[in-house]
Amino acid sequence: MEHLTAKYGPAAVARFDAPDNPLDCAAGKVGISFNKQRRIIRTGDSHRLVEWCKATQPQTVDPLMETLFKAYFEDARDLSRREELVACAAACGLDGEAAGKALDSDAFQREVDAKATGWSRQGVSGVPFFVVHPASGNGEPVAFSGAQPSEVIAEVLAD
Repeated sequence: MEHLTAKYGPAAVARFDAPDNPLDCAAGKVGISFNKQRRIIRTGDSHRLVEWCKATQPQTVDPLMETLFKAYFEDARDLSRREELVACAAACGLDGEAAGKALDSDAFQREVDAKATGWSRQGVSGVPFFVVHPASGNGEPVAFSGAQPSEVIAEVLAD
């Protein structure tokens, strides 16, 4: 919680800890139960693993993403550890040994760095971040950050 307090302030952390906070309420509606014991970690290797999966078995990207999200958000697994990432890959039917070799190399580092730089230049500093393009194809996209209640999202989209 120290990281979150430093980044967002004590009021945000208090909202996050409240049993009726919007994020937990929204998650509960879709069967997700956030584990409050999870640590803030660096996710670069997770992103590299996903890029490796896209390049080698693109049909497995969605199951891998779901496995990674569950491992981190619900099970509070430390996805900064290679063995956890390899286990997630293997749980999706990917070749764990090949995933480990990709993680042991610098494979896909440039791609991940380029994407991070591109998003940063567009003002993205955290997740979730939404970019919604008008259905008509005319006009500028609307962008906003953070887990927002549906009313806030509706208001942003209506403007």
